[in-house]
Amino acid sequence: MTDKDTLMKEFVDSEAAKNEDAVADLERIEEEVAAEATSSAEFEDALGNEQAAAEAAETAFEFDQAKIGTAGIGEAL
Repeated sequence: MTDKDTLMKEFVDSEAAKNEDAVADLERIEEEVAAEATSSAEFEDALGNEQAAAEAAETAFEFDQAKIGTAGIGEAL
């Protein structure tokens, strides 16, 4: 019975580690996209392209909001 318990614990620990890695990857991607969108918004604004600047700013905002959700997922795991 101990072998089965050990295998189950190893499996659960392995899955937990994979989940933590996935959340960390998602957070990194969200940060990169938000930073790129913010940079694009500033660039387009400097060029006077209001529509493109607004769209990039909206994307940055959406990814900032997504980071909040991802943090909640990470805490729940």
